[in-house]
Amino acid sequence: MADSSYAALATNIFTAPREAFVALREQPRVLLPVLVLLIGFSTVSFYFLSHVDMGFFLDNELRSGSANITDAQREQAVAAAAKIPPLVYGAIGAVGAIFSRLLVIFLIAAYYTIVSSATHDGVKLKQWFALACWCTLPQVLGVVAQIVNMLVNDPRFMLPDSINPLAFGNLLSIDRAGTPTVQRILLGIDVTAVWTVVLLVLGYQSFTKKPYATSAAIVLAPIALIVAIGTLIAMLRQ
Repeated sequence: MADSSYAALATNIFTAPREAFVALREQPRVLLPVLVLLIGFSTVSFYFLSHVDMGFFLDNELRSGSANITDAQREQAVAAAAKIPPLVYGAIGAVGAIFSRLLVIFLIAAYYTIVSSATHDGVKLKQWFALACWCTLPQVLGVVAQIVNMLVNDPRFMLPDSINPLAFGNLLSIDRAGTPTVQRILLGIDVTAVWTVVLLVLGYQSFTKKPYATSAAIVLAPIALIVAIGTLIAMLRQ
C-alpha cells in the first residue's frame, strides 16, 4: 500500500505525483489541503480588501465595468463605500474566498463523479474531491507570492489584476486595462493554476487508467466550455 500520510502526500504531490495519486485512490484524505487552501486564499482576500483604498478600488471598478452610471452616481457610491470599516470588507472577502474555493473544488469533483458514473470506472466522489484538493495545493505558491507582493508594495492603491506577480499578464508586463473580459481573465491565470490542471490530467489518468488524450479532454472540457461561453457573452455585449 502506498504511503498515505499527510507528510508523504504533501511531498509527493510536488515531487512524485503518481505516488500521491495511488495513495489518494486507496485512501482519500483532505483535511490538510483543505485547511491550507482555505487559510491561504482567505488570508490574501482579507489582507487586500482590508488594506486597499476602497474609494480608489470601487471607482476603478465602476469606471472599468459595464455599469451605465453617471459621474454623480459613481461619486455617491464611492463615498458610501468609504464609510464602511476596512475590516468589514476584509471579513466579507475572506468568507467569499472560502466559499468560492470550496465550491470550485466540489464542482470539479462532482463533474468527475458524473463522468465516472457514465463510464463505470468505479471512482467515487470522495476520491475525486481528494484529488481536486491535492492538485490545487501548488496554488499555495501563488498565494505566498501575492502576500509577499502586498507586503513589499503598498496595497492601498493596488488593483486586483496586479496582486499576483505569477499571473501571465504580470509576468509578461501586459496592461489588462481596457482589454476584453475573456482576455483579461486569461491573462489573470497564473503558472500555478496551469500546474494544477496538469496534475488533474495526470491524476485523472492515474485514477481511471484511461489514455492521456481522453483524460486531458475530460479535464479540459469544462474549461473550454467556460471560455467559449465567456467569449460569446463578450461578443454579444459589443
